[in-house]
Amino acid sequence: MDRRSLGNAARKRIPDQWPRILRFLWVDSTGVPDGNFTRWSYQAEDRLSPAERAAAYEEWADFFEWRLTQRAAELARDQGKRHLVEKWTDDMTYCCRRCAAWARGEDPGEWVTQSQRRPDLHAEGLAIVAEVIAHVRPRGQDGPASAGSRAESCGSSQA
Repeated sequence: MDRRSLGNAARKRIPDQWPRILRFLWVDSTGVPDGNFTRWSYQAEDRLSPAERAAAYEEWADFFEWRLTQRAAELARDQGKRHLVEKWTDDMTYCCRRCAAWARGEDPGEWVTQSQRRPDLHAEGLAIVAEVIAHVRPRGQDGPASAGSRAESCGSSQA
């Protein structure tokens, strides 16, 4: 891991907080800490005892949440990107925590969809889509799209 571009707090936290996944973490070209969960899963997961696997999954979940907070300033400028990254982070942490429970021999329970776990994210996603759709204009139209103008622009005619 190239820790040169991290602040002092992050330089100390990464090796101390996530020792089981450390070799799969790095700092990308923009200075954002990142990790390769897929490579860890392929190269290391099966070699760990159930207790170590559970602890590693918990580390991944913590890392993903921490990384989201590290990107707050960047994501504040782009609502759509922030929403997608927050949804991805929520899904990854949820899956990692379920896998950790499974590795400990616990029943993680029934799967709960993200819209049930995080109705705030679901509502925000619907609002973003509605805003995008409201600004879509069919060819040849200057105003917001409407059902009638869409049919006309597709060459539909009623007999």
